[in-house]
Amino acid sequence: MDKRRKPPDRAVQRAERVALYDEISRGQVTLRDAVKRMRALSGLTQAEFAEHRGVSIKVIKEIERGIANPTVNTLNQIGAVFGLEVAFVRKEGLQRE
Repeated sequence: MDKRRKPPDRAVQRAERVALYDEISRGQVTLRDAVKRMRALSGLTQAEFAEHRGVSIKVIKEIERGIANPTVNTLNQIGAVFGLEVAFVRKEGLQRE
């Protein structure tokens, strides 16, 4: 059974993608939320998303539940389709010395 949601119109999808990129660049989205949103934008189930990204469904489920400890390679596989890769991000509120 195909569990995919009806895809949103292109303008809505584009706006959601831009909003996600903006929040990621400002460090305002958690890994858990970013993966959930990437999957929603893809219109795929957890199993389909995992297969498409070449990772196990267990990893996707654990990330979305906030209990995973994925490798950098796994995170890069998940983010690659969206043009994202793992990087250091400066935390807000920390002062430079």
